[in-house]
Amino acid sequence: MAVLLAATLQVIGAVGEATRAQAATAWSAEVSGRPDPSYIVKPGIVFNHPFRSAKKKTKIHRRIVKTVKNVPAGETIRLMTWNFDSPRLTRVFVNAHQRGVSVQIIMSRGLARSQGPGRSYPTLRTALAKGNADRPKALRSWIRTCSSTCRGKGGAMHSKLMLVSRSGATRWIAMQGSGNLTGAAAVQQFNDWTTITENQPLYDGWMTMWKQSKKDRNAKPLRFTVPSTTTPGSTITSMFAPHKRKIDPALKVLNQVQCTGATNVPGGRTKVRVANAVWGDQRGVKVARKVRALADAGCDVRIVFMMMPLKIRTILRGLPAKQMVYITGATANKFKDRYVHMKGLSVQGNVAGRADGNAVLSSSENWTQLGWHSDEQNLVFWNDAALAAKYADHVDLIYRQAPRSLNNYVNSADPNGRIVPGTEFLRPKDYPFEELELY
Repeated sequence: MAVLLAATLQVIGAVGEATRAQAATAWSAEVSGRPDPSYIVKPGIVFNHPFRSAKKKTKIHRRIVKTVKNVPAGETIRLMTWNFDSPRLTRVFVNAHQRGVSVQIIMSRGLARSQGPGRSYPTLRTALAKGNADRPKALRSWIRTCSSTCRGKGGAMHSKLMLVSRSGATRWIAMQGSGNLTGAAAVQQFNDWTTITENQPLYDGWMTMWKQSKKDRNAKPLRFTVPSTTTPGSTITSMFAPHKRKIDPALKVLNQVQCTGATNVPGGRTKVRVANAVWGDQRGVKVARKVRALADAGCDVRIVFMMMPLKIRTILRGLPAKQMVYITGATANKFKDRYVHMKGLSVQGNVAGRADGNAVLSSSENWTQLGWHSDEQNLVFWNDAALAAKYADHVDLIYRQAPRSLNNYVNSADPNGRIVPGTEFLRPKDYPFEELELY
């Protein structure tokens, strides 16, 4: 990858160098400076868009950066991410540690071990170890991994979440979504990121999960519901894998849907919008059968996805389902394609006993057996109308732009994947490798 990146950079020439220099200057200005004690962390959901401007590609990363940048000395940051591989995001967290913030990070062991000198994991491991001797043990900084999952057996550490005790004037910040802390998450993938603020019961519950995770031992399933602090009448349910014998998070929402009698959508048909990257195994089959049943019962269903086997595609055949994978080379390749990476859904209509109900599932979890056993987070917002509408609108946007139906599916994990003529992605003509760490 490093050789290929170097070769690409030589080709783009002076214009590319100037563009990168401008972007680096803008980024440096954004992440530098002292914390602003009056800064307010905005709650809610944001999405990036990998096809559009640099600002829209990096919308999630900028939300993270602004939050970290304004954490004052003596406060804490607790981060879990499957992959941390970004020099500029690395710098933001190192800066926080150096000004007296306790920064503790857990990432996937396999990915951590694969990173050579100069990459994020070894850089953070060295930088976060400095200066700890003068701190209380609980406030020391570090980055580490777990044996596989942190709270279960087998699987992987696949969560993407961050807990911040204070940033600016905002306390008890919990952030999570589908995106890792990598350049690829901005440039290649459609991701979501939700932020909850000033909600101490939720924050404390997540901290329970964090304390269990850093011990790297088996733990019981952790699920709880708290009132929203920003939307009256709304509640938030947190569900952390491994799930064991608990109900599937997606089915926890979909099993409560009635397709007719809705009073908050045109025509009275409950609107179900699904954006889940990977469906697989018997778990994916169960979710697909439920979505199929809801569509057959009259729900207004739309689906965007990245990968699913033939058995699941067969279950969903005939439904409005599109594969968001834009191919940028001669063959499909998950390291080059641009694709949907979200793992959730939105319901507007007759759900959870309310004819005017709303629900949003935002998650790190693919609908596979691996996801069931791994470290994952699932967040369900109940009766938050604005959030449900925003999520549904974004799924519809992706659906309109997705190039493939179930009939011209390509396997983006297969470097020799089948391509249907006329479906190649030609904007831009060349995959911009240099963008992976440009912003």
